[in-house]
Amino acid sequence: MRRTDRPARLSLGAPWQRKTEENYRRRCAWRYEKMMNPEGLLEILKSRRSVRKFLPDPVPEHDIEKIITAASWAPSGTNHQNWHFTVVRSPEIKNSMVAAVKEQVIEYSKNITLVQAQQGFLNYTNYFSFFNTAPVVITVIKKPYDSVTQKLMRRYGLSDAFMSTTDVQGPAAAIQNLVLMAHALGYGTCWMTGPLIAKEKLEKILSIQEPDSLLALIPIGRPAHSPAAPRRKEVKGIVNYL
Repeated sequence: MRRTDRPARLSLGAPWQRKTEENYRRRCAWRYEKMMNPEGLLEILKSRRSVRKFLPDPVPEHDIEKIITAASWAPSGTNHQNWHFTVVRSPEIKNSMVAAVKEQVIEYSKNITLVQAQQGFLNYTNYFSFFNTAPVVITVIKKPYDSVTQKLMRRYGLSDAFMSTTDVQGPAAAIQNLVLMAHALGYGTCWMTGPLIAKEKLEKILSIQEPDSLLALIPIGRPAHSPAAPRRKEVKGIVNYL
């Protein structure tokens, strides 16, 4: 067959391609219907609150799985997914964790000489330890992660100190997904780092071993109160354009 006798290349308007494009649009429309619209997502973001009082209602396992699934889809460096979650339901374990936090607060307070200042420090005890009032506590464990940049810097004997927070960013994104999904399911949460005042003791209770590290505690349950919306800075005050 001569070159001029070859069949013409199918154009963009060829029937098979029109059908492919129609199928693609149909799939996109189906996905959009299944997804939350931007206004709905923004409402979820704006209505989430840090909850510190919980009802005793249990949190079903299927809801916990949805919450952890949402966390697992967070972005992470090179998709390393350097996180792990422990779901604590046991009242005994939760109470032992609280006891460890309270004990550590007292130990630290002994190093404060002024009685008034010491009492001020002790007043934070409940702020650090209310998590056992929730039916479930999810502990977030950070696993070690070295970014490509860190490895490259070390290979050539250069300092990578400027990358010291790299391994925290993935788990932090996972926590954000976690608390948002919990809120969407009607649960209250609180992203807690205060209990880390007793980090070593908590890691021992939870059997967390190096190089893994406890990053945060997230109590979860039906909220027993509706906190007011906190003040937010105006967008124009937190952004600049170049």
